[in-house]
Amino acid sequence: MQAGDVVRVDFGVPAGSEPGFVRPAIVVTANLILDARPRTIHVVPITSHTKRSLPTEIVVSAAGLDQPSVAQCHLCTVVSTERLTADDQGNIGAAALAEVRSILGDLLDIP
Repeated sequence: MQAGDVVRVDFGVPAGSEPGFVRPAIVVTANLILDARPRTIHVVPITSHTKRSLPTEIVVSAAGLDQPSVAQCHLCTVVSTERLTADDQGNIGAAALAEVRSILGDLLDIP
């Protein structure tokens, strides 16, 4: 698993506007951390609801995404690796990952 990979995550039953159920997500944890095989990782959920046009959502594509999709950066979360149901959904690429991380930096006020 590498940063930028699209994995399927079982988020469980959502509360409020949290991500829920089984859906794709982008791994955003640094590769240096992933090399140590952590038991939790940081992910950004992906949705096919592309009409909202929120400034914290960016269009992404990967081999395993079969419809137009956006990364919901404002919903970045930590999940146990036990919640991963599949990890062979492709990779969003370096440019899109950099854009996701930039938005996360803005959300957290990290320069």
